[in-house]
Amino acid sequence: MTGMGDIRVGLSARLLILTVIFILLAEAFIYVPSIARYRQVYFAEHMETAHLAALALEAAPDHMVDKDLEDRLLKHAEAYGVALVEGSKRMLALSKDMPPETNVSIDLSKQGWIRSIAGAFETMAQDENRVLRLMGPSPRDETVHIEIIIDEAPLRIEMLDYSQRILNLSLVISLITAVLIYISLHWLMVRPVRRLAMTMADFRTNPEDDCSTIIPSGRRDEIGLAEDELLAMQGDLRKMLRQKDRLAAIGAAAAKINHDLRNSLAKSMLISDQLAMSEDEQSRKLAPQLSQTVDQAIDLCSQTMDYVSNSHPRLDKELFYVRDLVDEVFSHVQDLLDRDCTISNDVHDLCEIVGDVTQLRRVLTNLVRNAIQMGAKNVTVSCGANEAYTMLHLDVLDDGPGLPTKAKENLFKPFIGSARRGGTGLGLVIARDLLQAHGGDLVLIHSGEKGTCFRLVLPLKED
Repeated sequence: MTGMGDIRVGLSARLLILTVIFILLAEAFIYVPSIARYRQVYFAEHMETAHLAALALEAAPDHMVDKDLEDRLLKHAEAYGVALVEGSKRMLALSKDMPPETNVSIDLSKQGWIRSIAGAFETMAQDENRVLRLMGPSPRDETVHIEIIIDEAPLRIEMLDYSQRILNLSLVISLITAVLIYISLHWLMVRPVRRLAMTMADFRTNPEDDCSTIIPSGRRDEIGLAEDELLAMQGDLRKMLRQKDRLAAIGAAAAKINHDLRNSLAKSMLISDQLAMSEDEQSRKLAPQLSQTVDQAIDLCSQTMDYVSNSHPRLDKELFYVRDLVDEVFSHVQDLLDRDCTISNDVHDLCEIVGDVTQLRRVLTNLVRNAIQMGAKNVTVSCGANEAYTMLHLDVLDDGPGLPTKAKENLFKPFIGSARRGGTGLGLVIARDLLQAHGGDLVLIHSGEKGTCFRLVLPLKED
């Protein structure tokens, strides 16, 4: 038996893990452009500071400052050198005595998103300091272009710190969100689903125990719908199990009494024959009624025994003409016909199939007899085939009043699908079983005030 203890990773744990993963993925998609933006802002701030340092020269006499002030301005700008470019004129504003050689030149006016993202990850991937030469318009005045030389190492340190803060924040948000989602889903979904699973496991162990019946919670969502459907399924299965038990009991009882009952019915038939030859006119009138009643009793015994004993019918197949089979069936029902009733055989002369003639004759006879007994005045048997010409369609059409509503709703169900008063409903069940054993089926095409049509589906070619 599969129990709840066999579940290694529950639904709640999976939801918790997936929530953390998805939030981290979302943060990663947000982090990529944000780290590139952080690098751009860092460059813009240094360009702005460098521009302010260069503007300090305008207040100095002859646009010159002493060495000490120049070093302090460069230190404030965190740069080795600053140059202003106005139009086509390039002017050295501030510079160290021995500025280092630049390793990378970056034109900020040509930095798109892709280059910015690639540059950001390239910066963080460096394991040594590089000297950067930045070029671009000043954030304070776009007509003024600035060139600045700075170290990359401070930028890399700040970007790594920023990344660490983003990671820590993402983990905290992920865990808080995951725990809240975990608690919510565990209360709203996991617990009810687990309750459903345990109820189904108990029901499978002992379907007849009423304690395994689920009690719906009254929820108006998918869980509530599942509970209602499970309750309905449990009820239907219990009915089917009880019916199976009754059928088994009927089969056992029928097997025991069938032999003695047939002997008694045989004696009744002899008495009926004697009454038919009696000189008493009233006795002769009662003889057909008695004979018909005995025939019905014999037919009931035969159908019941066939249904409970032949779960897999044995077939003796042979090649035969379908029209000849229909003619034989019509000859068996001649005694049921009155003056106003006609039967027609519209099957093609050369139509032939492989099957058990005896069993198929029995199926056809049952359908034609039912049609006549239901009051049909015209019964026609015709044949056709499907589009692929692999299955024969043998239609039994009548102009009777149609099947009752209860019979149509319970068609092919034993003991409750009979169309006649006093019938067992086994005739159609057995007929369908026989056709399915042939690889075909019995189908109700239509039934109404204008008549009923049953279709026998049989394979034209033997596999």
